[in-house]
Formats: sequence, C-alpha cells, structure tokens
Amino acid sequence: MHPTALTILIMLLAILICFTMSSWFMPIGGILLILQFGAASCAILYSRSNGLLAALIGAVSFNFLFTQPQFSIRMENIEDIINMATFVVVAFVTSEFTTFYQKQQKALRVAQMQADILRSVSHDLRTPLASIIGSMETLHEYSTNLEESEKTGLISGALQESKRLHAYIENILHATKIQNDLLIAARTPTDIERIFSDLESRFNTSRLEIFVLVSSPTIIASEPLLQQAIYNVVDNALKFSQDKVLIHVTDTEENLKITVKDNGCGLPNNDTEAPFQLFSSSRKGDIGKGGIGLGLNVARGIISAHKGTIQLRNTNPGCKVIIMLPTINEPAS
Repeated sequence: MHPTALTILIMLLAILICFTMSSWFMPIGGILLILQFGAASCAILYSRSNGLLAALIGAVSFNFLFTQPQFSIRMENIEDIINMATFVVVAFVTSEFTTFYQKQQKALRVAQMQADILRSVSHDLRTPLASIIGSMETLHEYSTNLEESEKTGLISGALQESKRLHAYIENILHATKIQNDLLIAARTPTDIERIFSDLESRFNTSRLEIFVLVSSPTIIASEPLLQQAIYNVVDNALKFSQDKVLIHVTDTEENLKITVKDNGCGLPNNDTEAPFQLFSSSRKGDIGKGGIGLGLNVARGIISAHKGTIQLRNTNPGCKVIIMLPTINEPAS
C-alpha cells in the first residue's frame, strides 16, 4: 500500500480511538497526545511530507471533533493556534530526527563493513599473493636450473592464484556497492549459452556438467554482474563437493531457472539463510574450505538487482541453489 494511504489510515485509526475514548471521559490532553503520537509515527515510518500530512489531519480533526464549538473548524483562541502549531512542529522535528538517525545508522554500517572487510580478507588476500610471489621469485632466481615442466607448473600456479585473487577483489567491490545501495544493473540482451560457456571455460574442470535447455536464447540482464553471481554460486558448490556439480538451465515465458546441485556436506541445521549473510563462513580461523563469506551475499545482491530470487535447499546429500530471473523486462535506460 502507498505510504500516503497508510498515513491516512493510521490517522483515521487514531481519530477512531480518540473518538471512542472521549465517550469514556478521556481528558482532552490524552486525545491530543494520541493524535500527536499518530503524526509522529507517520513521520518516523514514512517521510517528512507524510508526517506533515498526518499532522494536518490530526490538527483539523482535533479542532473539528474535540474542541468547542464541536463539529466546526474555528480557531477562536490562542490555545487552538498553539495546538495546530504543535502538531506541525512535532511532525517536522520527528522527521528530522529520523532522517538524522538513519544517516548515522548508514554511516555506522559502512564503517562496520569496512572494519569487517579489513579483518576478514587479510588471510584470503595474503595467501594467493604469497603463492604468486613465491612462484615468480623461484622462476626468476632458478630459471636456468628448472625443467620446462617445472616452469610451466610455476606459471600455471601463479595464474590460478591470480584468478583467485581477482575473484576475491571483485566480490569485495560488489559487496561494498551492495551495502551502499550503489549496485546498478545496466541491463541489455544477454546470450544465455555464452554465459555458461564462459563459466565452463573459467572453471575448466571435469567435475562441472552444464545443461542449457532454453527456448529463448537471450535474457535482459547485466552480463558481467550475472556472470559474477553464477560464478560465486558454482565456485561455492565445487568447493564443498568432491563429486560432480550439475547445472540445469531452463526457462518459461516469465522466468529463467538456474539450478546448481552438489553432493557435498549440505547445510548445518538446515539453515538456508546463514550462507547468504555477509562474512558468513564455515571456516574456523584458517581451517576449513570456506572463504571470507562474500560470494553468496554478493550473488543474492546481484540477483535481487535483476528482480530475481535465489534460494538454498538441503537435498541430502549436498544442497541445491535455485535462481529465478524474470525474462519479461525491458533494457534499463
């Protein structure tokens, strides 16, 4: 329901309560307090304009229903003028305090997120960097003494760790954008088969099987962001499963459905929401397979930006991720 309609509804409910209580000899001060509380609530819940509208409704109804002469709008004395002004001032001040509080809370969340990122990524950024530096130093110092196969192994390892580092940084950037409401999906017609072909090339593993069975070859989406979201989900599935990970892609007239199924350890206590929380990780300190707890959080943010949904389900063994994306939409301007 629209905030304006809700504001009117709240004030009508407050007026009804006051009118009922007035018949039980509620003092005029109590009626004034209830109406002012209604106006303040609208200012807190919605916006300054809704608060001022609620204040106007409260002031007029108070004058019309509860002051003498009753059932007429008159301001014959200073008390009526003060009551009207009080409603407006209460609504305005409340909305200003609410706006200030929300800004402070947002700033606090940003500061907390920055602190969490610095604390959480130290291990995950340091490990691939150390591996890359070690490989390159070995190649530089002992190049003449190494076999070609050893050189190739060092270069391949450094390249793999570079890709891992790049994925961490991409997720950190996306998480920051999501937390600050800066994630804007510039949507264009995107080839579905190309997305999964690129995904298969990026992982380059026989443990990944992809079945794309769609009637429409394209979807309106931000291709880089959608690729990142699906990559995070599949990377998570491969990380927690030693068996094959199956991806099925189907569509209807309204939705594209992407299912990622693994045969891993599943979700502890069947908690399907915890993995989506920022910095939620199964790793204890430096032990375990979990990452820094950004991947699925970022994936949900990107899918939500596309007006879609992402869900986790335990399947015993393993778990299943179901992504639903709307296919009936227009490219973003």
